[in-house]
Amino acid sequence: MDEKIGAVTMKKRVGAGSKIVRGLAWAAWIFSICLLGAAIALFALAGASLFEILNDTSIVIAFAAFSVVGLLVAVQRSDNTIGWLFLAVGISTGTTAFSASYQLHPEFPGVFAATVLGDIVWPMNLGLLLIFLPLLFPNGRLLSRRWRVVVWLALMLMFFDGLTQVLSDLHLEILKPWLTMQGANQYGFFLVLGPVIASLVSVILRFTRSRGRARQQMKWLTYGCVVMVVLAVGGIFINDPTEFSFAAAIICLPISIGISILRARLYDIDRLISRTVVYLLLSALLVLAYLALVFGFQFVLRGITQDSPVPIVVSTLAVAVLFQPLHRGIQSVIDRSFYRRKYNTEQVLAAFGATLHNELDLAQLSEQLLAMVQETMQPEHVSLWLCAPGQSDRASLRSC
Repeated sequence: MDEKIGAVTMKKRVGAGSKIVRGLAWAAWIFSICLLGAAIALFALAGASLFEILNDTSIVIAFAAFSVVGLLVAVQRSDNTIGWLFLAVGISTGTTAFSASYQLHPEFPGVFAATVLGDIVWPMNLGLLLIFLPLLFPNGRLLSRRWRVVVWLALMLMFFDGLTQVLSDLHLEILKPWLTMQGANQYGFFLVLGPVIASLVSVILRFTRSRGRARQQMKWLTYGCVVMVVLAVGGIFINDPTEFSFAAAIICLPISIGISILRARLYDIDRLISRTVVYLLLSALLVLAYLALVFGFQFVLRGITQDSPVPIVVSTLAVAVLFQPLHRGIQSVIDRSFYRRKYNTEQVLAAFGATLHNELDLAQLSEQLLAMVQETMQPEHVSLWLCAPGQSDRASLRSC
């Protein structure tokens, strides 16, 4: 009886604790969203144009994704530190954005305090994203206790960076040029570079040591980071006048991490990576083939069909014809090189089961078994040993 009462009491305590955790997560999310919304409102009240408001809103939405993903992870996986880290990123980003918008209204009280607050929080935000996220992903724990040194060093450097920002805001003449804004940023960058490199090494080590679900989670992180870099660099190269490409790049990181933590099945990432690589290579080859054909036809037929659309039409038709063969060829190379051509194993096993019902010849069954293994797994070598009943010696050896 006492044991039952103790179990019921324990369940009530666990339920009450989970409710408190969910309440804290929701409170942190609401606070971050309110900060980001207030930042947009203050920015609009400062006389910003519609174009500037849309640009700023796109960035705010991108960073608000960290809060949303953090809320979902904290509610469903409360023991995973990544959720709380993302909520902290949302709050710190909201604080920084609110501080920057508040400074646009010098008539408001406490502008200097808002400036100091933003300068303190901004280094913390960078530290959370560049150091703590790589160190703790995907399970919210460090690789080993030895990595605590990096954590403590990062905390001290974040504190030092925030302190230099505050002292720079105070304009202390005796400490110049060390505490000027430019000097603080330069020294802070070089000091934080060590923990950032260490966190990247942690990601590489975790990826090489991970297996199963953890390996799939690391693939999602890698995929999100690659897409983020491609979008950011692409926006720079096309000279995007808006911030939309940068916002799209930023939002890829929390979405990929949220999927990797919250989804039960993560094996789709292999197919997603395969298709992304295939279509990128296919697009590049088709563009190169189209340009080569157009310029080639124009050079060959320059005296016959000058200013004629014939080269363009012929090149377009040729590229359309090349699409399917190139697609199949690239897909085959990618699958064979990286994924060993994933077949539908269930269908192959079902077909082999039907063969077992109809085939009585042992030699034919051996050939079918070797063919099935070769088709589904594609190993470098397959061997089959057949032993007679009651004998330990190898009676037959078949291989392929």
